[in-house]
Amino acid sequence: MHHHCLTPNHYDLRPKKSGVFRIALSALLLLPAALPAQKTGTWRDHFAYSQGVDVLVQGEQLICATWAGLVFFDGEAEKISKVNGLSDVGLTAALYDPPSGCIFVGYENGNMDVLRSANPRQIRQGDRTKNVAAWKNFPAHGRKEINRFLRVDDLMFVATSAQILELKNEEIRANYSIDEGNDTLAVHDLALLGNAIAAATPKGLYVADKNTSNRYNASGWQRMLAGNVISLAAVSGTLYALQADGALHATTDLQRFTPKGYYANPRALSAAGGDLWVATAGTLYNVGNPQKNISAYGGGLPAFSPRRVADGKTGIAIADAALGLVLSANGSFAQAAPSGPAKNQTLALDERGGKIAAAATGALSILEQKGAWTGSLSSQMVDINAVKINPQNTAEVFVATSQGVATFTGAAFAQDNLGDIRSIAFDPDGNLFAFASNSATPIQRRNADGSWSALACSALHATLLGSVAQANSVFWGVAEPKSIYLYSPGANPADPDDDKAAILSLDETFSVNSIYALAADLDNAIWLGTDAGVVVYSTLGDPFAGVPQGQRIKIPTEIPGYAAYLLQYERIAAIAVDGGNRKWFGTRDAGAFLQSDDGQLQLHAFNAQNSPLPSNNVRDIAVNSQTGEVLFATDKGMVGFYSDATAGKVNFDEVMVYPNPVRPDMSRVTITNLVEDASVKITDVSGNLVFFATANGGTITWDVQNLKGHRVATGVYLIFLANQTGQVSKVVKLLVVN
Repeated sequence: MHHHCLTPNHYDLRPKKSGVFRIALSALLLLPAALPAQKTGTWRDHFAYSQGVDVLVQGEQLICATWAGLVFFDGEAEKISKVNGLSDVGLTAALYDPPSGCIFVGYENGNMDVLRSANPRQIRQGDRTKNVAAWKNFPAHGRKEINRFLRVDDLMFVATSAQILELKNEEIRANYSIDEGNDTLAVHDLALLGNAIAAATPKGLYVADKNTSNRYNASGWQRMLAGNVISLAAVSGTLYALQADGALHATTDLQRFTPKGYYANPRALSAAGGDLWVATAGTLYNVGNPQKNISAYGGGLPAFSPRRVADGKTGIAIADAALGLVLSANGSFAQAAPSGPAKNQTLALDERGGKIAAAATGALSILEQKGAWTGSLSSQMVDINAVKINPQNTAEVFVATSQGVATFTGAAFAQDNLGDIRSIAFDPDGNLFAFASNSATPIQRRNADGSWSALACSALHATLLGSVAQANSVFWGVAEPKSIYLYSPGANPADPDDDKAAILSLDETFSVNSIYALAADLDNAIWLGTDAGVVVYSTLGDPFAGVPQGQRIKIPTEIPGYAAYLLQYERIAAIAVDGGNRKWFGTRDAGAFLQSDDGQLQLHAFNAQNSPLPSNNVRDIAVNSQTGEVLFATDKGMVGFYSDATAGKVNFDEVMVYPNPVRPDMSRVTITNLVEDASVKITDVSGNLVFFATANGGTITWDVQNLKGHRVATGVYLIFLANQTGQVSKVVKLLVVN
């Protein structure tokens, strides 16, 4: 067993204090003034900034390019991602360009961004990002990733896996390839030695004169060194070339190359502090001074995977492929990373009382309601199928894997080998059930002492058991690929004789080939996500007394008399229910959708093109019942959207209204911590009604407009709150300033 705990902050990474806008009005003393961390309708990222690509220096500031985004470090870490300044994820190259003051960013899909500032606060304010998507959109086959940027006079040269691009004034002005016979060569790296541009390719080091147009032709490039060259660096008039077999060569005139050693498992060259560094899978070598070689970080850092090196304030700064930005000081090392999960490839999510659990291969990450991400690593945790937080002890988290169930209690880890567990779920009494596929004992129940009891449920023998949810004391699950199983543990969970189980087949007219997801809503209806949209089952009555009938939801179309079925052409991979009983659907290739509680009305449609969603392949969704944040786990990382629905409270004691006061540049007011489905009425001080609605669970938003659709006048407004029976009520005040 291998286990490590990751703490997110090895430096003090808390945000710096900023000025607060104040209005000197005595009336504000009467108004609720608590402010949440995030506004309704906004996004935040939950990326792991651990896959370091390169590290840049801009004055006193370090900028680490990671797969998920940029980390800016100047005593504290700040992040820029697709949520707040970049156009994409999957960074593969970056360069800070002093002549222009810009940061150039390249991606694995050929996309590029030019950030017209190196100040993260300015970038977040918007209008500082120029997207250059022409190469990404260019109709060419094969790989397009951006491998390296190189400033040459007034041009920015770009090495890609198919061609060399030249940018001028943030636009591509030329593109051409280096050909060898019938092969178009990928360009791994670029460097400048005198007037010569050197290109590292799989078939050697090629050179062209920067002052002639011959470089636009294949004949203009001469091969000066054979072999697969993966990285270049120019240091003090010497060009170094690193080959894939580990051989390092040096030249001052591009005619004679001198061997400089051999380095196993090479990755890249870097120049820092006047020295040449060779990053390998096991050691970071200083070519001029072997005493500076680094083979481990120490200090509790759980990995060592250097890629590139730059000058830091107190020593070298390292872009590490497993840790992101690593800083050295007096021989010690520390990770400088923003809060995030341990890995970007989250496979399963769960939420309980505002706590989020995210499971990935080899890692479990936890986000507390008011806190940073923390992580635990275990090499035993593979083939993740589901994750659940114990409702009676939220410090305890269970992960279903192909080997059994992993249990995390704080820093402690345990693995129970129970077979191929595809799903786990708690019953209303807090008992944990695990469902094993193709097993003679398909039901496993966890006992109070932590041991497991195997239940021989013959109806589910040798069945592939998938996602599961519980409604009205019955477990509904997926019997892969396209059936449903029902299981009831009976009045006494320890007695298998009173258990009930059955397998149902979906109606053939649904044309379903696979069921991917399943969830129970707040009315105990069961919603299935399939390869042909959504199927819903009512759980009223005894499902074992007859054959439950599923239904598809008809959505009227613009053509009179015609209707379509809800998401019938999408593969639904994830379903989550928010505090307003609305349904969030994640799909394999179309992003995420929010539908009304009955599924009839589409409220949101998010994809990678119209939102910060990093990918259209949504693997799982979790809704924070306390804040309304909806987390989307995709194959390219995780982001959160602050929705307008939360779980209802038992009373109005914790009601929050924000912003308060409402200033002229604000157009949305959020009222949260309400009783479930509360009645909300807003009037002016004269009693004129300006707004009324029912809360989405425990939250509602107001657009600061009256019933005629006009913004309300400056003044104090009264918010009348009541539960559905009118027995619990409260009145709060709100100030609008125009």
